[in-house]
Amino acid sequence: MNVRLRPGRAALAAGLVLLLAAGCDRMSRTLDLTGTVAAVPPQPIGPARLRVTLPATGAQATLAPVARNGGVTVWQTLDGITLSFRSGVLVATRGLGDDLMSADVDGTLAMLRGTDKATHYPHIRSYLDGEDRTVFRSFQCRRDVRAETGPVRRITERCASPHGGMTNTYWLDQTGEITRSRQWVSPAIDYMETERLPRE
Repeated sequence: MNVRLRPGRAALAAGLVLLLAAGCDRMSRTLDLTGTVAAVPPQPIGPARLRVTLPATGAQATLAPVARNGGVTVWQTLDGITLSFRSGVLVATRGLGDDLMSADVDGTLAMLRGTDKATHYPHIRSYLDGEDRTVFRSFQCRRDVRAETGPVRRITERCASPHGGMTNTYWLDQTGEITRSRQWVSPAIDYMETERLPRE
């Protein structure tokens, strides 16, 4: 799905690249995406780090975990952008512009864990429209039968809806943890690539 970013949202996403300058632990002040100073940096709750890339703009940032709640881990940039993942599957974003407000990923997680042999499963997302009203998008998804096996498994998920489709790819280690992914966010943001970084 190739969608051209709106100028304002492109600028928002491009601001992520500023975060690479110093890293989460060495930089206490930075410009946020609106051009003001974010005086309070995120307070990491663990040593893990997540590298995130937006291929549509080339923007890149390293995020730290700042909260966990009910199986969802919230990762944050220095200027307040947050990405929420449930066992490595994206469920919400804040601060990117065309944000994913929520996602029901039960079917995706069951597919990745091999606990559900259903041929197709639902994937429901919510967004805000131009008048800040919640809009739901329902997809029907399936696992690509060509999923790779080995020490690192690559599993591809293909989803379709009347509004368009998306293809998400996950790389799982031997424990079943997602170490890399390519997941669709929204029409303006397009895809997001994530990679868990080795702990120092």
